[in-house]
This record gives sequence, structure tokens and C-alpha cells, in this order.
Amino acid sequence: MSNERVCIIGGGLAGLSTTYHLLRREKNLRITVLESTDRVGGLLKSEMVGNYLFDIGGSHIMFSKHPDKLNEMLAFLKGNYVKHYRNTKVYYKGTYVKYPFENGLHDLPPEERFECVWGAVEAYIRRLKNELREPRNFLEWLPYVFGEGIANKYLIPYNEKIWKTNLSEITLEWVEGRVPTPPIKEIIMSAVGISVEGYTHQLNFYYPSSGGIEALIQGLLNEVLSSKRVEIFTNQEVKRISFLSKNRLLVDTRDFCFECVSVVYTAPLKRSREIFKDVLGGLSKELEELKSVPIAVVGLGIKGDVKPYHWVYLPDKKYLPHRVAILSNFSRNNAPAGKASIIAEISFKNEDELKSTPEDQLIRKSYEDILEIDLVKNPELEVSKVWRWSDAYIIYDKNRSEITKKISDELRKLGIFVNGRFGAWEYLNMDAVYMKSEKIAEEVTKYVKSL
Repeated sequence: MSNERVCIIGGGLAGLSTTYHLLRREKNLRITVLESTDRVGGLLKSEMVGNYLFDIGGSHIMFSKHPDKLNEMLAFLKGNYVKHYRNTKVYYKGTYVKYPFENGLHDLPPEERFECVWGAVEAYIRRLKNELREPRNFLEWLPYVFGEGIANKYLIPYNEKIWKTNLSEITLEWVEGRVPTPPIKEIIMSAVGISVEGYTHQLNFYYPSSGGIEALIQGLLNEVLSSKRVEIFTNQEVKRISFLSKNRLLVDTRDFCFECVSVVYTAPLKRSREIFKDVLGGLSKELEELKSVPIAVVGLGIKGDVKPYHWVYLPDKKYLPHRVAILSNFSRNNAPAGKASIIAEISFKNEDELKSTPEDQLIRKSYEDILEIDLVKNPELEVSKVWRWSDAYIIYDKNRSEITKKISDELRKLGIFVNGRFGAWEYLNMDAVYMKSEKIAEEVTKYVKSL
């Protein structure tokens, strides 16, 4: 096993955290990280535009149900972080409603408040009496759990807007851990004005004090590069993974060919048919059936007084973004004093729509929407920029589970392990990526030792 190479495809959080865990677990492996773009980071990249700093892959914060793992991730920042108590809203019919919506019912007019509470109570009673059919998909699950009022007023419109997919085609695999089920008691408490906090796993969150979310990547990068056993190559898109001999793989990039004993693959699985064609044969065609939601991230540097919210959800389709994050409220270092660094996230039906929508249209409409919801007083737009991402949210349709299991099982036999949101094609939060990387490192080590 001495001096064997493991190739990590992709230098985002999944790739770098796998590298970190491999270094801690096994002292004899060499690790080569191959990143297709000009710098590592994946969706966790930040960029200065003028005097404003933007997280260009969307809004990312650090939180976890596992304090030990959260502390490990925070350690990479070496004290460069701030802690926040979530202040987030849903903008609904001209009113900023406390998030999550079911815990902000007292912000609604009395009639709508009643409709939400009654719907939730009715669904709860009918579930107890077994009068409701078990939900078969995400569209059926929302009213089954939250009631018709909350589902129809907020949850269904918002999810239709973000997923750009018929919700009846989305399975329930991803719901657990991402969409908590609210106790009926808390819904009633919120409606009568008693403060209730939902989604408590992210109620307190952390964010870098300087450097944006990419500071986490830089801290992780510094950690892995402190080892002489790690090398990182950027601008090296992988073209093919093939067999060299038994227990040996070749990874071809634009400029190099690497011999590896094992590969950890974190690049987008659905775009990997040609890369895996030699090792998977005809099975690689199925990767193209996987689906995702592309997004544009619009950065807006605005002079003016911004409301103290961290992010705002916009379920109404008349607004272009589905979510707006005020990054200068995450850290004051993200914008000059008296100014706001804001990102608007916009999802699209497909990649063609993402690419064909003009940048000035995205900027203009996002800015107009921010003005309409009165998020910033006395606004003056100073800088703007658009970043486009072909893959952002993983769609859990009926084909996804079967395809990913079949592919990952077959690849694992060959010493190739998929990981991360895009490599494993799972809708993972940052802490889940970090923890899964630790498990993957354990699997890789066990595999290499068995050879």
C-alpha cells in the first residue's frame, strides 16, 4: 500500500474533505486532486466585485445536528467566524412572515391564520383516524403533513417555483432531514402569538467573518496542502477513467494521465457518460437520465439601509428569485458601511433557459423585485454580476434512486467511490457532505488495504 495514489475528481467541499479525512486515516497514500476550473471550491466560492463580496454559488451557512462535526469544520476557520441567531422571513402578500412559515402564522391576517390552523388540525385528526391515504410523492406529502392551508398558500407555490418540476414526480426520499414535520401544538402556538422556533438545527448558524463562504474552502485547502502527500491540479477536466490492469485505474485529463489504485468521484454524475464509458460500458448511458435544477446567482451591491434579515423566501411567481440572501447581514465585512451585499437565486426549467436568459434581464428584474418588497431603503445599485450553474438542486424523481445505486455499486467494485452532492447525486447540506466524506475515506482505505 505504500506510496499508492488515490485520485480525487473535483475540488469542491466533497473532494477536499475526502482528501482531509484520507490524510488523517492513512499515512501511506498519495492524493491527487483534479479540478476542472481555475480554482477549487465548487459551489463554495466567493468573489469581490468592487467593494462587495458575493458567495457566487448561492447562500451557504454552517450548521449541523452534530456539534462535534460542526466544531471540526469551524476549526478550519481558525476563529474567523461569527455566530448568528437566524432572522429569516417569507415574503407573502406584502407581509414579511417569520420563517418557517408554519411558525409565523401570527404575522398573517386573522382569516388566513385560521385557514392555516384549521387545515393543519384537520389533517392531523384525519391522519389519526386513518382517513388520509399515505402520500406517494412530494405533492401529496405537503398537505398530508401541513394541511391544505399552509401547503396551498406557501409550500406548494414555493416548491413549484424552486424545483421547476411537477411536484408529483418528486419522491419522498430527500424529505427526511430537510423538511421537518412540525408538531401540531407549535402550529397552534404560533397562530395565537406564542413564539415558536422551527428547523432548530439551523436556528443558530455560523459564517466566516471575512472571505465569504470560500474562507471555509481556503482553511480546508491550507490544511491538506500542509501535507507533502497531496498535489492539486486546476484546469484539468477529466476526460476518461479506464483500466490499466487489475486493481489499477488510469485517469486522463487534458494534460496528464494518472495511475491510481482508487478514485473518489465528486464531479456531476449526470455529465459523466463519456468519462465512465470504458469502465461501465453501456450502463454509463443511464447517467444522462439523472435530473437537476440549474440556477443563476445574481449579485447586487446596493447602497442603502437594508432590513436585518439573513435571507428571504419569495413564493410568489411574479418575483423572479425564489430566495434572496443579504450576505452583509451574515458578515459586515461583505460590504462597506451603509451598503448591502445581496444575492438573488433564480432556478430554471433547463440549461437552455439558464444560458439564454440575458444577464441584464436577470439583474434588472432581481433589483426591481428587491425594490418592490422594500428590502432596502433609499437604494442605489452600485455593482452587479451574474453567475450561472448548470447543476444546483438534485431532483429526486422515480429513476434517480435505482440509477445511482446501480452505478455506485458497480463503480465501488472497481475502486471508484462517488461522493458529494453531484458525485453521489444527493441533495446534501455542507455538514452531510463533510460526514459522508469521512465514511468514503474509510471505505477507500479499506478497499486499498484489501488489494
